[in-house]
Amino acid sequence: MKPGGSLLLRLVLLTTAAVAVVWLVTAAFTWRSALHEIEELLNHPPATASHMQEDRADIAGEIAEHLLTPMLYALPGLALVLLVAVGISLRPLRRIADDVAARAPNRLTPIADSDTPREILPLVQRLNELFAGIDRALENERRFTADASHELRTPLAALKAQAQVALAATDETQRRHALDQILVGCDRATHLLTQLLTLARLDADSGEALQPLTLRPIAADVLADAAGGAIARHCELVLADGDARVRGDVALLQALLRNLVDNALRHAAPSRIEVAIEQQGHRAVLSVSDNGKGIPEGEIEAVQQRFRRGASADSSAVLAGSAIQGTDAPGSGLGLSIVRRIAELHGGSLLLEHGPDDRGLVVSLHLPAIN
Repeated sequence: MKPGGSLLLRLVLLTTAAVAVVWLVTAAFTWRSALHEIEELLNHPPATASHMQEDRADIAGEIAEHLLTPMLYALPGLALVLLVAVGISLRPLRRIADDVAARAPNRLTPIADSDTPREILPLVQRLNELFAGIDRALENERRFTADASHELRTPLAALKAQAQVALAATDETQRRHALDQILVGCDRATHLLTQLLTLARLDADSGEALQPLTLRPIAADVLADAAGGAIARHCELVLADGDARVRGDVALLQALLRNLVDNALRHAAPSRIEVAIEQQGHRAVLSVSDNGKGIPEGEIEAVQQRFRRGASADSSAVLAGSAIQGTDAPGSGLGLSIVRRIAELHGGSLLLEHGPDDRGLVVSLHLPAIN
């Protein structure tokens, strides 16, 4: 996009042109008046020396008057010409101001900058970047709201169905089972809402409040919290040797690792989950690997999208799920979205790979390391 010249140069040129025009008009008027007086003096020479002195004084006075009189008209004319010149020069600013003033709240198209002066081009570019950012945020909000409403509709419908079963049941065992399913559905909906709120918070986070920290204590705390669930599922949790320092947020990194470990415990049915931390050059790598069912190659990309699940509930749930253990409901599809968003806030990236012998899954978080 090319700027439309310099506003300063435009003002200087138009002002110079205006002064030059007024000065030339004044000079021409003065020259004609002086020429007329000289011709009168030459055509009617004075008879005596005293008369010559009087005529000389009269001519000097008339020349001075002819010099001052045009300025009485030239100065207002100059002011008017300068006003027009400055108005023409500032026309791009008025156009931008009118464009912004006439915009509706949902009109976030870029401001045209084809003829914008160089001095205000950075302002227009920053405004266009702001409009683009707001448009992306609004689009994310609209998409998130639509997807969330769709996802919440399923557990609410399930709760209603189980409540109807409980009301219509004549057998105490059937009624009890329906009530138990209602409790399970409430837990599932609570977990989904928690993930939705977490994701909404992450979308609004800029990742600016990052502090130097070490990863190993974070991993140790998360595995200690998950130990009870691992014992119940007969799964071994392992924290391998190694550590690295990064700039990050403790709570967010705990949420990231907790999502990966919890989803592996719930859905991969592994007998071993290992968390490893190592520094590879200028990168810190935090990986979570399991020996569970893993996910098919063709579903790795799909399960990384919000509210997306793989074709196999068992295989994709390690990353996408939030279902309660022992139920047949699929996950919310938010687990990996949360993990990926946290990685982005830390300037990192996420890598999904199959484990050894195509068994299990390895999820690696790559972050910028610090000394």
